[in-house]
Amino acid sequence: MADDLDLDRYAAWYADKLWNLLPAIYRAEDSDDLDRKGPLRELVERIGAQAAVVRRSIDRMWEDQSIETCDDWIIPYLGDLLATNLVASLDAREQRLDVANTIYCRRRKGTVGLLEKLAGDITGWGARVVEFFHRLGRARHGFDPAIGLPVAPDHERFPLQRAQGLIGARTLTGAGGLADLRDVHGAVQTNTAFDEYHHTADVRRGRGKTGWHDIPRLGAFVWRLRPIPAEQVTPVQDAACPNQYTFDPTGRDIPIYAAGARPSRDRWVSPRPHELPGPISSELIRASLAELYRVAGGQVGSLAIYKQPGPSVDLIPAADVAADPRQRNGRPWIDAERGRIVWPAAPTEGPFRVSYRHGFSSEIGAGGYERGGEAPEATASHASGGGSLAGALSGLGAAGALVIDDSLTYTQVADLTGIARIALRAGSQQRPLVRPAPAVAEWSFTGTGGGTLALDGLFVGGGVDVVLRGTFDRITLTCCTLDPGTWRADVNPAAWRLAADGRALKPTRLRVQAQVREIVIDRCIVGPISTEPDSAGKQGRVESLVVRDSIVQAADPTLAAGAPALRLNGGEVALSRCTILGPAHVHRLDASECILDDVVTVADRQHGCVRFSAWAAGSALPRQYESVKVPPRAGLFGSRDFGRPEYAQLLDTAGSAIAEGAENGSEMGAFHREKNAIKERSLLIKYQEFLPLGLEPVVIHVT
Repeated sequence: MADDLDLDRYAAWYADKLWNLLPAIYRAEDSDDLDRKGPLRELVERIGAQAAVVRRSIDRMWEDQSIETCDDWIIPYLGDLLATNLVASLDAREQRLDVANTIYCRRRKGTVGLLEKLAGDITGWGARVVEFFHRLGRARHGFDPAIGLPVAPDHERFPLQRAQGLIGARTLTGAGGLADLRDVHGAVQTNTAFDEYHHTADVRRGRGKTGWHDIPRLGAFVWRLRPIPAEQVTPVQDAACPNQYTFDPTGRDIPIYAAGARPSRDRWVSPRPHELPGPISSELIRASLAELYRVAGGQVGSLAIYKQPGPSVDLIPAADVAADPRQRNGRPWIDAERGRIVWPAAPTEGPFRVSYRHGFSSEIGAGGYERGGEAPEATASHASGGGSLAGALSGLGAAGALVIDDSLTYTQVADLTGIARIALRAGSQQRPLVRPAPAVAEWSFTGTGGGTLALDGLFVGGGVDVVLRGTFDRITLTCCTLDPGTWRADVNPAAWRLAADGRALKPTRLRVQAQVREIVIDRCIVGPISTEPDSAGKQGRVESLVVRDSIVQAADPTLAAGAPALRLNGGEVALSRCTILGPAHVHRLDASECILDDVVTVADRQHGCVRFSAWAAGSALPRQYESVKVPPRAGLFGSRDFGRPEYAQLLDTAGSAIAEGAENGSEMGAFHREKNAIKERSLLIKYQEFLPLGLEPVVIHVT
């Protein structure tokens, strides 16, 4: 038996013990060659291996008596002993925690802290629970505690009034009374999880935005979007206002999100606005800049500005940053709603960098998260510092790997030719942006027979096309973003929206002029994919295109300046859990749990299948199974503009046929992996066990 399969040496020990129990005459007659095992020795070793299995099972029985150390298959059985209601949205680790916390939860049944903790544990979302009967405007009766006049925050009675919920923490509005509108920040929180005002009763069914304020209603406000980190990226200077920079390295105006922080189990306090993973408003950053800004020593914050006067990069302290434009006093001001830094004048102390978090529905596309997958090659070369990648790319030769170790912007690249085996990867939790100068129209990769190309974690923008030439055996894109562009429909004539530096936000297309056996796109956001003739007139071809958990978009609805989302003249296309924004023309198609947003034309409809998917009317498709027809470009998504937090996120009005239409009951499309519908159903099931008697939960989607 191989030593690496017998680390505890049980199999060898039992085999030797059994062998020594046999009479010596049989052992001697087993084999004439001392270096070879005879049939008897082989039989004894097999018996010893089975004895080792039994011994290991006996040893594991001691560990399986504890939820912390038991095997995964034991968890449901231990849960049955406690009558724990395990729900479908939990994986093995979360089920283990659920069983371990059962007694803890039952002791705190019905408390707001427990209900918030359950929402966080079951769904992984930021959550705040509100008892709506506390927000009803009403006449006070004799059992109500006396409010007295609301006192100022510095009064000795203020902490007691606030702790008892007799006044609003910011507006000082009395319980059940008239609204005090003098505090702007408190006033804008109306109809949110932090509303301090009181409302007339709403006896409609509690669902979405209606039926909140009633005696039996309990609101669970949830923040579903993830705050994706972007660490030390290159900001973009505004061409019209040189003292303004965008946090986003592509030059888009995007809202900055708070990182969010979940309190520990035994010290649970309802989260405050800056502790939830939501967009940072102007009022919030004025009130909580110190908590949102990163502090010296590396403590994680939601945003930070770094200056680079020399080789080192220094954090600008929060005291040197203004949250209110009226109180700048020569300091830079952060406009979090637009994602901009406004300096008093264009900075001259050298380049600077920014860190921030942007909201998105899932960890797909390039991003500052742990991607998993293959580890970088030990012999890989490394690049960092931004600027030019041309030298590092030219040094790869026909076979090699390049790892980009930061999230800065690279403006110069080199075409790769004669590719035999090339891998370009972003470092762990990094999102480097390749944004060449406007004069560069394409970035080409030319393969030789049997060549392979792997792109992992890269963000390619600036309107430069990725062009494949030559011959490839396999091309893989993992957690990459090929900027699909942003179309501006609010001008006449319609055109591409402009970045802060004046460059058009055109799409980065994947143009295939090569002969490729297989292209695999996994957890990516990409622009149009098409096959086209090369310079010699030979038509590019992809035998197999596999797209999983990805978004493919043709942002130009007129197709006048763009291309369909998919245009392949041959081969087979397999889509799994994808959102296709735009028309498509393919030869053969297999689609599972996808949203085909626009008309899709399939040449060979005798092969393939569209299952558990949404497809647009007018499409020519192979047979459909458990699928739903929608109008072309139906209003299903919060936004079609790449860069917006709600990009490709299903609206609450999309309907259960799409939001719960996947094979496992989750939503169709690229965010199927988040299992949002399953998480919400699981939360409601869990609430039935731990809610106070008579209360009805209402799950409210904040993001």
